[in-house]
Amino acid sequence: MANRITYDARPDLPDIRMSNGLTSVFIDVLALAASSLASTARECQIAAWIASKDQGVYGPGTVGFDIADIPWEAENFTDDQAFLIRSIAAAKSKVDWDRLGYEPNEAWLMPCLDEFRVLLAEFRPDDISASASIIGLAPSSQFEFERCSVHGIVQHAFGCPLCNAQ
Repeated sequence: MANRITYDARPDLPDIRMSNGLTSVFIDVLALAASSLASTARECQIAAWIASKDQGVYGPGTVGFDIADIPWEAENFTDDQAFLIRSIAAAKSKVDWDRLGYEPNEAWLMPCLDEFRVLLAEFRPDDISASASIIGLAPSSQFEFERCSVHGIVQHAFGCPLCNAQ
């Protein structure tokens, strides 16, 4: 099994294909970076959505997604897109990697982060999915987000992907 990140509205752009192990690392470093940068309720919502792609809860090979399914808000599209791109840059700069408890294989990870950045940069508001949702986020108010006391990750409804992997 494996996971894919797609942009179905743009078949000219290649999917990102990752093994289950690489997917976990990808989500871990992106969740750490996004959580580190998140300073608004909206950014916390996006960080929690990233963290919700948690194979420790949902199982291996089940957390792939289409870029359109990110819980975009049309009125905040530019800010959402910029936040995600900043999160990728922070992940590539190894923000909070000391909290991982392992050393990622950069030769495999960095190209996936680069490919994700390309998909995000190409994404257009017209392609936002009508079914995009905040499923998997914290059950409390969307404006109340808890951070993992160990890893600092903005938690999803079932906690922290790093803690759930243990």
